[in-house]
Order: sequence, then structure tokens, then C-alpha cells
Amino acid sequence: MKSSKQMSNRLLREKKQLKAEVERWINIIKVEPKQIRVQRMVQKWASCSSKGWVSFNIDLIHEPQKFRDYVIVHELLHLRIPNHGKLFKSMLNAYLPEWEQIVKVRNKRSARKASNKKC
Repeated sequence: MKSSKQMSNRLLREKKQLKAEVERWINIIKVEPKQIRVQRMVQKWASCSSKGWVSFNIDLIHEPQKFRDYVIVHELLHLRIPNHGKLFKSMLNAYLPEWEQIVKVRNKRSARKASNKKC
């Protein structure tokens, strides 16, 4: 069993890694969030506030890289475009042309996990 110090160190490394991935996309998209948070989130992968704060679920680090990129780009684009309209989707296509396939694969993966759960 891991000690709480080992778990804490692992959590810090995971947060640092996820923040680095976010920073990389910030530079690509050229947005300026007021605050970046990596934390436990129960029902969401990420969120973006009207104040310019972006929050990411620490569990995202355990997801495939393409899905992490999708979530990061999705939230950072909300700093420019607050809705999911045509412009938002065009911007997603510009940065991640395969975003629809990424979502489709993730949804299939989620459905398989849910169907494997025991009651």
C-alpha cells in the first residue's frame, strides 16, 4: 500500500503534467486564462467560468492523450467563444480536425465501461 506522501507526490506530478499540457495549448491557441485549476471534479472533465477561470479534473490525466487534448482545447476555446455554435465548432476543427472522432471513441469507451458494471 502506498503511503500518503507517495500518493501526494504522485498527485502533484499529475497536476504538474496536466498544467503543462494546458500551457502548451494556451500558447498554441493564444488565449489568456485568468486562472488554471486542476482539481477533483465529480461530474465534469473541465469547466470555464465567465471570469476566465478554467478548471480541469485531475482524473483527466488518466485518459488517452487525444481525449485530454480535446477537453483542454474545448475549454480554452470557451475563453473566446462562450457557446457551442458554428464558430466554436469551426475553431475546434481548426485546432483538432479529428475532434468528432475523438468524442465518438470516448463515448463508445464510456458505454462499454457502463455496460460492464455489476449491479
